Amino acid sequence: MIKITTFGDITRFDLSHTIAGRGRYWTTAYLVDKMMVDTGCAHTAGELEAALEGTQIHQIINTHSHEDHFGANSKLLMRHPGLDIYAHPDAVQVMANPRLYQPLHPYRRLFWGWPQSCEAMPIDHDAEIETEKYRFQVIYTPGHSPDHVCLYEA
Repeated sequence: MIKITTFGDITRFDLSHTIAGRGRYWTTAYLVDKMMVDTGCAHTAGELEAALEGTQIHQIINTHSHEDHFGANSKLLMRHPGLDIYAHPDAVQVMANPRLYQPLHPYRRLFWGWPQSCEAMPIDHDAEIETEKYRFQVIYTPGHSPDHVCLYEA
């Protein structure tokens, strides 16, 4: 299940695996000027890919290494070869081998699914990410996940 909301040139994708006809445990991805911020879970990767049909994507920034935030990375990379994927240095190893570094409880497998492994490049604290229209500062914000980052419009 997907709900799409547009705010000017920013698009929000609310994503949920449908179980018994209802969306449960929603996650969110954003498209900001050809840059994805997170990609949702593996179970909703096909819906996100379909919603992005015909859209150019140059890079993905993953805010952290939980399965409901990088689950569509591999699918989008197949559709957009050469796509740059960035994440906190600690997230990079988890994303490269999620089954080794992040065992999932049964409910997490049911609601979000196992993400496929993907290669990401480490992004440094205080790095700047630029798109055609925006410049973001990367800020480490451990808490929900020790490898969490936020983007602050600089």
